[in-house]
Amino acid sequence: YRPAWNGVLRLFNLLQFLPGGWWITREGVTSNRYPDYAPADDAPAQAEASTASAEWESAMELAAVELHEAMKQWAASGLPVPQVGYELADGAGKVLAEAELAWPEREVAVVHGEEAARAAFEDAGWRVYSVSEDSEFLERVAEALSS
Repeated sequence: YRPAWNGVLRLFNLLQFLPGGWWITREGVTSNRYPDYAPADDAPAQAEASTASAEWESAMELAAVELHEAMKQWAASGLPVPQVGYELADGAGKVLAEAELAWPEREVAVVHGEEAARAAFEDAGWRVYSVSEDSEFLERVAEALSS
């Protein structure tokens, strides 16, 4: 992640001189360190977020937006938190494929429709589900994690 972090720092250095530009953190807002920038009143979203554990919330921050609703339902069902952006590697450490979400201990993966990734996980013995697979996507993943 070093190149990405260097890119963020470079961007910050460029944007810091914009008129009216501010850099704040979520922690700073929630602890009221920036009173002029209070969070918007979105009680329904906050109520949903409070039901999910901190681990689920962290995972949702990293996951693709189209997976958030599914993840909220899995969290409410008490399912384990997935690893986001899981890389399947061979014995030599070479990355074979990446899954949007993965539960390595149960060998269950969610891919974003990439056939090569799906095939690599299936060849390794994983149960693989695609985000746009079908209307029973949520239930099928939940069932695989429950078994």
